[in-house]
Amino acid sequence: MKIGVGQLEKGIAKVVLSIGRTGKRNMAKAAQAERKHRVHPKLETIKERVEARVMALQISRNELSRRAGLGLSYVNDLLSGKSLNPTKEGLMKLAPILDCDYAYLVGEQPTPRINENGNGSQNLAGREPDTSTAKSIPLYQIGLTDPDGFFALNNSRRTPWTMPVSNDDMYCITVPDDTMAPRFRVGEVVIVNPNKPVAHGGFAVIRQTDDRVAIREVVTISLDKISVRMLSDAATIDIPRAQVKSLDRIIGSCELV
Repeated sequence: MKIGVGQLEKGIAKVVLSIGRTGKRNMAKAAQAERKHRVHPKLETIKERVEARVMALQISRNELSRRAGLGLSYVNDLLSGKSLNPTKEGLMKLAPILDCDYAYLVGEQPTPRINENGNGSQNLAGREPDTSTAKSIPLYQIGLTDPDGFFALNNSRRTPWTMPVSNDDMYCITVPDDTMAPRFRVGEVVIVNPNKPVAHGGFAVIRQTDDRVAIREVVTISLDKISVRMLSDAATIDIPRAQVKSLDRIIGSCELV
């Protein structure tokens, strides 16, 4: 049987296409295997500092992984040596749950948190305020929240509180529950500056149009909604943009003394 030139060309094209697809699949598998066995250049530092934060927070590895939205075994795989090349994205999700900065985990800063002046973060309640710049700002003593987690800022619960800042718009709120633990624990004070912008992954007081507020991590900000979450629950909650009056940035926290 004779084979025409056109049929021969089609047959050759099919063979070439098949070889090309096989080659791409093999290259993808090789790249995946290389990523799997590649060792992060700062792996030992990362493991040491993650372990230190786990011990300091006294929370199980599985629970930390769950809160970070990384599955149940992420931290255990990292510390046991099963995971050799943690990604920046994964560590950035884990850092706020470990109450530290990403830069600390990879050895780029000596302390877990860095304040805005570039110094290691300190407990404001553990030092005497500088009376030359100290002033009183409103502190709202919060009790129980409403069923949806929001609460009213009643003037009856407003008291003056002094700290070394000079911004007339700043205020403080006592943390009402452990929904934002371990970052913010019940009874602590969060310091809020509404004049500073809130970035994705930052913490803020979400003020709704009915003037009720909640302390949340801001996941994403879009034109029609603001996505937030509680650290005790990895689930993301979408709040319609029209329902949000403002996002007031949390710039620090301390114990109330």
